[in-house]
Amino acid sequence: MVSLERLKRLLQNQKIGILIDNLEPALDSEFRFIEPHRRYIELLRMLTDPIVQSVTLITSRERLCEGDITVETYRLPELDYCAWKQYFEYYQINNYESILTEMYKAYGGNAKAMRILCGAVQEDNQGDIQSYWYFNKAEILAKPDLKNLVNSQFKRLQKLDINAFKLLCRLGCYRYQDVPTVPDNGLLGLLWDVPEGEQRRVIESLKNRSLVEVNKGEFFLHPMVKEEAIARLRKSEDWETANIKAAEFWTESVESVENVQDALTAFEAYYHYLQINDFKQAGYVIEGRRKCKWRTKLEGGEALGSSFHRLGWLHQITYAINQIINNINKEEDFYITCHLNNLLGAISCSSGNFFKAIKCYQLSSEQSKEYLNTLIKNSMEDNENLKLKQSYRVQLANLVGIGLCQIDIWELEEAMKIFQLVKERSESQELNKYQCNQYTFEAYFCLAFLNSALGLTKEAYYFAEKAENELPTAWAAWNGGYSLVFLGKTYSNSKQIDRSFKMYNKARSYAEENHYTQIKAKALTGLAELYREQGDFETALLNHLESIEILKQIGAKCDLAEAYYQQALTYQQMGDRENSKPNFDHAIQLFTEIEAPLQVERVIKSIINE
Repeated sequence: MVSLERLKRLLQNQKIGILIDNLEPALDSEFRFIEPHRRYIELLRMLTDPIVQSVTLITSRERLCEGDITVETYRLPELDYCAWKQYFEYYQINNYESILTEMYKAYGGNAKAMRILCGAVQEDNQGDIQSYWYFNKAEILAKPDLKNLVNSQFKRLQKLDINAFKLLCRLGCYRYQDVPTVPDNGLLGLLWDVPEGEQRRVIESLKNRSLVEVNKGEFFLHPMVKEEAIARLRKSEDWETANIKAAEFWTESVESVENVQDALTAFEAYYHYLQINDFKQAGYVIEGRRKCKWRTKLEGGEALGSSFHRLGWLHQITYAINQIINNINKEEDFYITCHLNNLLGAISCSSGNFFKAIKCYQLSSEQSKEYLNTLIKNSMEDNENLKLKQSYRVQLANLVGIGLCQIDIWELEEAMKIFQLVKERSESQELNKYQCNQYTFEAYFCLAFLNSALGLTKEAYYFAEKAENELPTAWAAWNGGYSLVFLGKTYSNSKQIDRSFKMYNKARSYAEENHYTQIKAKALTGLAELYREQGDFETALLNHLESIEILKQIGAKCDLAEAYYQQALTYQQMGDRENSKPNFDHAIQLFTEIEAPLQVERVIKSIINE
């Protein structure tokens, strides 16, 4: 105390900076000074006295929580990329911007990691950063210095707070990629073995130790901490449970999918089931249904896979289904496999892979029939069982899908037979109790278009009128959008230009409201045709351009081929052969790639008749 008084008097007259470095070894599990270091309290109390002119800086990963001492916390942000770039340049390492950017992201801008990596590149690879990163990027904690830096924090936490240690390891199961942060409920879900009254304290423990990053009330792990966390979690008995709890959290966190971020958030559950090889549950994530604000009258709502389809994320959901579908026991899980094959058929159709689509639809139909037989054998109450109703519906959905494929490859007569069959079955007394009205509606607007395309105007109007009567109560985002596009085509073929404009404009608005990218592109192509017919080439070309950009982005080959074809016709009508020819060529190339010879023939006829 005598020494403290002498120091206090000295600091009253001199401005001195004081640094206390690496305080955490002096703190206990409650972030208070351990007994051998309790005298720090008197020192810090004196240093915080208002009459003292000194400034004291304390470095610590852990927050000091002594009630008698008031300190201000300054969280150090990560270094920015420019700092890393300058540091490597200072040591004359050619950083190759793409490689250094990748390294910077992998280590979260950590200053200590920057120093260690720079030294390793110099010592082990003679300054060759390309060689170093090629051999080490798969394991970012391969260097002992980096491993020890992180490992020491885990060991200390395990000794001081076992529940916080378990939570930190379990947090390694989250990906922090498409959804970069996790809300606090995602952490609470991982504390299944901690009493509810203690769970918030465990989270605070991690926050106070700077072992979990916080951004606007949501959490994520530094990449190096995540690497160690997931490595420890994989070796523990918590691996499977943690992934299941995380999957359940993501599933429950999204009530309806209104945009891409909603879809990506709900889809995180898929990756957790994939991690533990539970392919069936991963399939149920894709098939999982949610309420949809866009007038969906079907029980259960819109499947997550259908949401991805609507949003134009065709490649991503196709890849996800193909990863799991062959690993699901088809004999035991007819329901999920028939629905996944139906969805894969719809996406393949949208992508222009029609023969794969038809194969998927046929396989789905076979599986749904087997599933129906299983349900009937088990004496399910068919007027109450949702899965039984959906199995009858999926058979009709497969017929509709095959019919749409035939329309796209221009086999119009065959498509006509399919949709006549859909109409008959959906209107039959046998299926009436299963609420198959949506397929009657889909048959109406497809038959309207087919009749108009074949020159049967009277029949086209008959079905178009029936379809229009159903429009206000469209069952789902899919048929709500496609009905407007097909009716727009019907009236365009029948030279009812005003009515066609009305339908295409409705389709465009509907697509923008629903985030249905492919419908928007189809509507734009249709509007471009109409503007061309009216001689408004400038507006037509603007619509063509926007449609083509959308379709290129989502990879819808058939619609893209049609868009190029229609743009070629616009240039042709303008007398601009220089621009019409490459568009005709693009259309022929794409129609050839998707094996649609009748469409190729259709394009060639337009060129010949020029």
